[in-house]
Order: sequence, then structure tokens, then C-alpha cells
Amino acid sequence: MDCLYICNPMSGKKDKHNDVIIKKLRQKFDVVDFVETQYKGHLTDILNEKYQQYDTIVLTGGDGTLNEAVNALADKDNTPSIGYIPSGTCNDVARTLGIPKSVNKALDIILRGRVFEYDLMKINQSYCIYVCGMGIFTSSSYSSNQSKKRRLGWLAYFFDGIRDAFAGKTFDLTIDSQQLCYTGKVALALFINSKSVAGFKFNKNAVLDDGKVDVCLFCEKSKKKHVSFLTKLRIVKMFLFGYDKIKNNSHTKVASISCAKVKNYMTINQDGEHGESTDFELSVIPKKVKIIC
Repeated sequence: MDCLYICNPMSGKKDKHNDVIIKKLRQKFDVVDFVETQYKGHLTDILNEKYQQYDTIVLTGGDGTLNEAVNALADKDNTPSIGYIPSGTCNDVARTLGIPKSVNKALDIILRGRVFEYDLMKINQSYCIYVCGMGIFTSSSYSSNQSKKRRLGWLAYFFDGIRDAFAGKTFDLTIDSQQLCYTGKVALALFINSKSVAGFKFNKNAVLDDGKVDVCLFCEKSKKKHVSFLTKLRIVKMFLFGYDKIKNNSHTKVASISCAKVKNYMTINQDGEHGESTDFELSVIPKKVKIIC
């Protein structure tokens, strides 16, 4: 079997372990080639050119690195499985799949683990693997600068999230799906297929390969532009105590959906990466990504 190991040197410090990683991968693979990304979009270029040559792609990086790999491979057939060594700030997909941040332990999983087929969310013509969100708190993952994330880790998101909370504004949203229809003002909208979000244990009961994603809306009944204090408390409660504590009522809407049409005027956060401000169609592609876990 052949393996391509790709390191994102901008994410964490796993690039210091490259020699160890390559040596250990050679215990399983006949060929281990190594590439270090040099610029934004380089990972996409590498996978477009080389994906057919390998049985497994091993990545070091954060959720954004994994998102780029997923988008590069999503429209292709007979794609390689992905081995993942998390080195980002939150590593929500790794947390969800039980992949530890330790290099050696993550490598042990790649050498001896099983392939899990993870559902994908398609957002118009792009893809995300674990979260699509709009509204309050969602900009901190891409607005925090890289040097701050290196210094502070998860706390960089926390401080930027607090700043965002004070300035948070409501927005108009319409969702049309078989399981949930809603039109009104919203403080936060989340489409999630993960047990972990922003480093929090979000939904321990999440099913990652059932062809559905969980939706959570925090609605604002007031016509005021700014998010109310009570709504902020409800959002904090969800992250601290879990998605299963949120119930359908006049303030919150929850459902599991397989597709939806969404009218949206806020910037979309896709797996922690900056997306567009646009209406979109969301569909779930079952068991599309093969990750060793």
C-alpha cells in the first residue's frame, strides 16, 4: 500500500515530528511520500494531482486542513482513506472520532484503526464535514489571527467569542425542509454533524453516518437588532451542557434533517472556515469521507 503524508506547517507544531511520523508510517505502507504545504490552496492542488496514486492520505493540521482535503476529494470517485494527526486549535473532528492529539497515539490509530465512513454536508457547491453556522460566536474561528491561536490555543476563540457576544446582532433566516420550516429573526443557526463544536462536548449522542445533520436555531422574538441577554444565556447553556438540553419552543428550534433550502444574509462558517453570505441549499451525502479512527 502507498501513502502520501501532507503536513500543514502553519497549524500547531506537528511539523517538528515529521521524521518520526514518516518512520512510523513505513511500518504499514510500502511507499511513504512527503509533501509540506507552501501556500493557501496548496493542499487542494496536491490532492487534485496525486490522489489516485495513493491508498491513504495522512494529514497533520486542524479542522480547516481536513475541510480543504474533503473539498478536494468530495467530487472524485475511488478516493483514498484519510489518516489524521490533529494539530489545530479545537480539532473537533478528531475529538468526535476519538483521535488523540498525541502524535504517537494518532499514528497508532492510523496503523491499526478501522475506516469510518463519515457523512458530508454539501452547501451549494462546497462541502463541510462537521459544522455550518451563521450568527453570534461563529466568526471567532476565522477572525482570530494565526499568531494569537498559536499563543493562546482555544482561548483565542474564547476571547474573540466574548467580544462577538457584546456586538452580536440578529438576522433574518428562512429554512424550508421536511423536518423544519421557520422564518424569522435568529441569533445563531447551526447545522452540525459532530459530537464536538468549538472544543465543547456538544452532542455525545450524535450519529455521524445516518444521512442527517442536527439543526439548532436560537430565535429572537424581539424586533431589536442586538441579541438579547437571555438568548446569549441560552446559547452558553447549550455549549456548556449539550445539544440534548435544548428543546423546541418559541426561543429555540431543533431538528434532524437530510436537506434544506436556506435564505440567509450572514457570513457562513464552514468547519471553522470563512464562507460566503448567500442563500444556499444544504444536502447530506451519506458516508462520503473515509477517515481512519
